Amino acid sequence: MRALIIGKASPGVARLSRLLRERGWQVDTLAALPPAPRMTDVVVLSDDTRQLPERLSRARRIFAGALVVTLAAEQADRAAALALGADDQVDAALPGDLVVDRLLALLRLKRQGPRLAYVLDDLTVDVRQRRVRRAGRDILLSSREFQLLVLLLQAEGAVVPRSAILDRLWAGDLDVADNAVDALASRLRRRLDGPGQPRLLHTLRGVGYCLLSAVMETRAAA
Repeated sequence: MRALIIGKASPGVARLSRLLRERGWQVDTLAALPPAPRMTDVVVLSDDTRQLPERLSRARRIFAGALVVTLAAEQADRAAALALGADDQVDAALPGDLVVDRLLALLRLKRQGPRLAYVLDDLTVDVRQRRVRRAGRDILLSSREFQLLVLLLQAEGAVVPRSAILDRLWAGDLDVADNAVDALASRLRRRLDGPGQPRLLHTLRGVGYCLLSAVMETRAAA
């Protein structure tokens, strides 16, 4: 396995480098993102959270197909990194086996080939281009609204509990209450459902949310 750690020297960078090398990984470190691609399995971005959006965007372009993670800082930074498109955040202070096993698990998931497009009735979602259309109408979503939509589509009609939505979209931020999920789902529903259109996003009261085909619902009721 190959890892590229990008950022200034720090105790976290040094420990992560050592943990990976001890387990046979090839590890390189750079102070800044390179101008051209390099062969690597994992890219770790550390420090300089103020420039995180631009750095994540560039890392995605340069290292297409690689796992892109950030090095842990504050909980708020982790939430921001995930919202901006990082695959995860690594906490180098955790036990070494847990750090490495988590990276390997994330690599396995990424290599399964995530779906890049979804269709549900007249709703189409292009994940790569972050484009959402329903009945020919473009729908503009915030980053978190889009993440919730994709999460529900991935569930393929199953109910996604509030707790799972909180964990995925707010990255364990303990200050976020369940009503934040309800408010987000309400905003997403308003954007998806135009005048006279069947509802796609449904609530299972006290449990969570799901996306269901209106066509299937109509057949079931007949």
